[in-house]
Amino acid sequence: MKKSDQKPPILLVHGFRGNHLGLAEFQKLLEAEGYQVFNPDIPPAFNTQDETLPKLTDFTRDGYADFIANYILDKHLDHPILIGHSMGSILAAATAEKYSHLIHNKIFFLSPIATHPPKFILPLIPLIALVPNKFVSYVCTEFLIAGAHRSKKRQILDLTYACARKFTSIRDEMRAAVFSMSYSISDFNFEKQAYFIAGKKDRMNPSRKVKEIAKKFHAEVDFIPQAGHLINYETPEKIAELVLPKLKD
Repeated sequence: MKKSDQKPPILLVHGFRGNHLGLAEFQKLLEAEGYQVFNPDIPPAFNTQDETLPKLTDFTRDGYADFIANYILDKHLDHPILIGHSMGSILAAATAEKYSHLIHNKIFFLSPIATHPPKFILPLIPLIALVPNKFVSYVCTEFLIAGAHRSKKRQILDLTYACARKFTSIRDEMRAAVFSMSYSISDFNFEKQAYFIAGKKDRMNPSRKVKEIAKKFHAEVDFIPQAGHLINYETPEKIAELVLPKLKD
C-alpha cells in the first residue's frame, strides 16, 4: 500500500448485511492513488479480518457513533475522511454529528439513505431469523441492482452471499435491521463539506429525496446513470472517478 503524509486517511463504512468485502474494489482504487484506507467489519458483520475492533452492544445512533469514534481513537487515525455506503451513510452522519472533532471536514455518502422506509416493514424484521441468509441476500440483490447491470448479477450475488455468511448473532442482525429502518440522513445535524453520490435508478432513494437532503447540508450531489443502490458493486470505478478529484480539492 502506498502512503503519503499529505493525504488524510480514509475510513470506509459499509452498509447493513455487508462487511468489508462490499467496498473492497473501491478501496483498491483509492489505495492505488496513495491513500491509506481503513475498511472494518462493523457489527452485525462478523469480524473476518485480523484486527481488533471496539465492542458494539448498543445498536443505536449513539452506539454506532461511539463504535466509529473508538475505532478512530484505537487506530490513532488523524481526522479520517468518512465514506459511508447505504446504512453506512447513517453511521457516518451519526459520527459527524456526535464526534465532529475526530473526523475530516470532508464526508462522502454513497447510496445515501435519503428517506425513511415504510413503517409496515418494521414488524417483518423478526422474519429474518426464519429465512435462510442466501434467500434474503438474493431478494435484496434482485431489488437493489439496476437492470443495466444484470450481467453482473452472479458476481454481485457471490459477494453479497460472502458478506452475509456470518453475523455476530441473529439478535444483533435484527437490532441492526431495526436501526437501519429507523433513520435517514435528514435526522442528523452536522457541518461538513458533504458529497452525495447515488445511482439514478436507486429504488430505495428517489433522486428527488437525495437532492432535498443534499440541499439541507449544502452538499454536492452526483447521480450515476443506469446504476441502482449497489453502486459499490455495479460501478466502483465510476465512484472512484467522482470521489478522487474531490479528495484532492
